Amino acid sequence: MNGTPRPDRRFGHPGRIWPCLLIAVSLALNLWGITYGLPERYYPDEGRMVNHALAFGMGDLNPHYFNYPALGMYLLFALYGAFFTVGRVAGLFQSAADFQLLFFSNPTAFYLIGRAANALAGAGVVALVYKLGKEAFHDRKIGLLSGAIVATLSYFVFYTHFIVTDILQLLFILGGYIFIVRISRNGRTKDYLWAGALTGLGIATKYSPVLLFAPLLLAHVFYLSRASGKIGLSRVALPIALAGLAMSLLFFIGAPYCFIDYTSFLRSLQFRSLLGEVHTFGTGSGSAWLIYPRLLFRHPYLLLGGLDLTGFIFLGGILWAAWKREKEDFLLLAYPLLLYLMMGKWSFGSNRYSLPLVIFLALWGARAIVEAARAIPHLMGSERGKRWAVGLLGGFIALAIALSLLNSAFMSYRLTRKDTRTLAKEWVETNIPPGTAIAVEWDTEATVQLWETPDDIRAKIAAYETGKAVTIHHASEQMAAVHRMRLAAVPRENYRIVRIGGMDGTRVLLDNYSIEELKEKGAEYLIVSDEVRRIFVERQGEKVYPRHNLFYRQVEEELHPVASFRPSPLSSLGPEINIYRL
Repeated sequence: MNGTPRPDRRFGHPGRIWPCLLIAVSLALNLWGITYGLPERYYPDEGRMVNHALAFGMGDLNPHYFNYPALGMYLLFALYGAFFTVGRVAGLFQSAADFQLLFFSNPTAFYLIGRAANALAGAGVVALVYKLGKEAFHDRKIGLLSGAIVATLSYFVFYTHFIVTDILQLLFILGGYIFIVRISRNGRTKDYLWAGALTGLGIATKYSPVLLFAPLLLAHVFYLSRASGKIGLSRVALPIALAGLAMSLLFFIGAPYCFIDYTSFLRSLQFRSLLGEVHTFGTGSGSAWLIYPRLLFRHPYLLLGGLDLTGFIFLGGILWAAWKREKEDFLLLAYPLLLYLMMGKWSFGSNRYSLPLVIFLALWGARAIVEAARAIPHLMGSERGKRWAVGLLGGFIALAIALSLLNSAFMSYRLTRKDTRTLAKEWVETNIPPGTAIAVEWDTEATVQLWETPDDIRAKIAAYETGKAVTIHHASEQMAAVHRMRLAAVPRENYRIVRIGGMDGTRVLLDNYSIEELKEKGAEYLIVSDEVRRIFVERQGEKVYPRHNLFYRQVEEELHPVASFRPSPLSSLGPEINIYRL
């Protein structure tokens, strides 16, 4: 024994403890509040993902919907297949009909399976941020700090709670970038193949990772510029060709009907381009160039509407990278810059769309902090000045991450509380007798979700069977079959729903947007969600939808709510819900 202390290996290598702790914190934040809203569904994209995944079980693997590609749906379908198999063996399901009945009567288990998978994917994103930070800048501290910034970022944590494609695509973007960085240094064939394959899987999840081919090409140029020996055509073209082949193949495997049903795929791409110009409801105006910079500092997930200090870390990272201008900076810039140039032209912006941008800002911000801390001793003259400078920098970073963690924790806590739509539904079921006709806006995720009567469901079946009703999400025959399954789960006590409005492309229909018309159709109550109302009362909405706007003004002037449910900054989430008696 030479007296040298030995590391405690009970928890593995000492360098692995902090990354594992970081991933554990991320997973805990992602899972806290995972039951939000259930069995109701309040986040719109969740229903699309779950419904398409289950529809594959009807024998048609064509999603018939290409606003985003199908890999996430197929993975969810595989999870549901495993759930059915385990449930069948355990005696939970005696048949496929039992499986269907469970979904239509109480879909909680199906949503929890998808949400848990997304929470795990979110923790995987944090692990890959750590890995990419360490790989790109040769520094484990940069990896840890960037991972901590992402893991505690409240809008990243928010979206890990729901079944959305954005978190899964981040896994493929980050995985692809790790191999792109390696290409710039080593140029190994397997790195080109891995980068291309992960890019292909990313495109099969959400189309924007196709832009990863730009940093891949840049990494190839960097490698060739420092490679020794004669550079022939095969050395220039073959690796990129292999990467492109791997990308195309994995895109096809992950979303085959983008190729098989290419006419529908191309129509969806045109529709998505239209959405970028006019927004979902045709109320978009201007551009989003300034929206994303503002979202770095202020966004909807801040405690009491405060300021997000991590925005200053992101800003410092950009300035530091602009000063350093190293090869890795150009590599890490290529994808987010192209993505920003694409999204900035849209008429709207979102924290959700900003996630791929924020990932790279976190890497730059962490790199700026670590390198600035190392540079301070060489810049400051006195020891006291060095200590003060390092202490102030460390204190600011600790405060920023602590506040970010507090925002995320509080946001996750609010997800454990009852949503305003749930509270409103409970009031309806307590105070309004079954069979009453209730007028409800068409956007079911934005408002109170009530069961229809069997007659209403049969009317929908007939509409789909005769072609009077269509949807961009599923074939009409499939929709008719789904509603026939719903009939078996209809509760005895329910309400006659008078649906207001509806969607035709990017236009909101005028159906039943009249108090007199609602009364003529027998509606006794009207439920108004502020999430829907805002579409028509804001400036651009008033210009595009003057008659819809008039309806809401008449409601406010002529009717008085019998019940109101408002979100609380310290507890419940959801829109303001007002219930009126007609």
